[in-house]
Amino acid sequence: MPPVLPDDKLADRIRECAMELLIERGPGRSICPSEVARMLAARVGCRWQDLMRPVRIVAAALADNGTLEAIQHEAVVDIREVRGPVRLRLRSLHGYRNSYAA
Repeated sequence: MPPVLPDDKLADRIRECAMELLIERGPGRSICPSEVARMLAARVGCRWQDLMRPVRIVAAALADNGTLEAIQHEAVVDIREVRGPVRLRLRSLHGYRNSYAA
């Protein structure tokens, strides 16, 4: 099992940025992990590339607790195992649609 990011200030900031972006984007919409890294990097003054591994680790923890899911080509995937680009979206609640009605 991969190392777990400590429940520290960096992890808290990553969770805050991810949730802010996902809520802003709206139900059924997804974000790229790099968007989280870029947002946080702009706020703390570092390179966004340096935040990608911590963002993916926090995203895995959020997927584990049922908050979000990682998707690739519209399929839910394990962000720890999948290669290539993924997107993150809020997990739909049982009995509710995960998108706006058209």
